[in-house]
Amino acid sequence: MNYESIDPIINAWATKNTLHIYTTSRDEEVRSVSLVGSNGRKCQLWIDAPDQSGNVQVHVWDYKKRREDCKATVDDLPRCLERAYATAMKWLG
Repeated sequence: MNYESIDPIINAWATKNTLHIYTTSRDEEVRSVSLVGSNGRKCQLWIDAPDQSGNVQVHVWDYKKRREDCKATVDDLPRCLERAYATAMKWLG
């Protein structure tokens, strides 16, 4: 599957939080956000394309040991994105 069905949700969330969405990495289509705290700590948040059942996975990690994953339906994606973003911001201090 591709991101077409969830791009409006991702873009609205990114606009609300003033985030830049990366859409390619190493010639692959992705949906990813890099976050850097004032202390220099970094986190990455990325979204998988919906699977055959329409479920979406959202991931956040601190480039070290901490990682959280959230599985959501398309309808629940905004809540899942907000939760992942809040986790990243907490980790960034």
